[in-house]
Amino acid sequence: MTTSTIQHIDSSPLCKDNGPRINTALRFYHEILGLEHLHYGLWENDPFNMKGLKTAQERYSDHLLSYFPESTKTILDVGAGTGATTEKIQAHGYDIEALSPDPYQQHLFKNKRHIIFNLCRFQDFKPRKKYDLILMSESCQYIPMNDLFKNAKVCAPAGYLLINDYFVTKPDNTVMSKSGHNMSLFYQKARDHHFELIKEEDITDQTAVSLDLAKSWIDHYIVPSIDLLTYSFGRKHPKLFKLISWLMRNKLKKLNDQIMLLDSEHFKRVKRYKIMLFKVPG
Repeated sequence: MTTSTIQHIDSSPLCKDNGPRINTALRFYHEILGLEHLHYGLWENDPFNMKGLKTAQERYSDHLLSYFPESTKTILDVGAGTGATTEKIQAHGYDIEALSPDPYQQHLFKNKRHIIFNLCRFQDFKPRKKYDLILMSESCQYIPMNDLFKNAKVCAPAGYLLINDYFVTKPDNTVMSKSGHNMSLFYQKARDHHFELIKEEDITDQTAVSLDLAKSWIDHYIVPSIDLLTYSFGRKHPKLFKLISWLMRNKLKKLNDQIMLLDSEHFKRVKRYKIMLFKVPG
């Protein structure tokens, strides 16, 4: 198999111009925490720390490779993040391209990866060639279901779609139910578009440990620091503190919602994390 020629593509006739989408969370995880992989980890008996997380994330990306059909040569990595997984796949001899609407991801590829990058939303992407496999590692949830299946047929006719993501199975009207596609509806949409589910695996329990680790960091470092700062500031400037708290109430609620999303037991009650390999109709 041959390696892709270096090429970095901005918005072009291949993609509609929908404006920049800068992923600030990605910058935090990559630049502050030093994580190359931004997806969940596939945990076994790893230490409950940053080293363990990185090991579990490497195991996760290695496990994805085992799902590639033998006929696979060309791959489109949708929502490639930092490109660490993309580069690992390329190192195994696959001809791979990356795609994302995030300019920061484009910046990372331009400066670190010798891989074609397409700055574009998947639903707007017009391929220059046909791919054997489309990889969506925690990016499926951001793409409307009908658009996902329609353009997968354009990009990889008679090929494969490999999805690794969490899906809502028991919605409970909390913030936990708001992220991820509905599992039953996703299966139905796949059937409606004549996608054949060849293989699937539930890895919820192994991935949820990543949430436990993130929650422990929040509880031990972030929350105490915020409490200390707000207590000190509130004592010195009580009226100003009340005003700022009122003005920031929406952002504080959003922060609280994000912390709620780190509850692994709630995650497992509401969602399932699946790996699914579909055959794309020709």
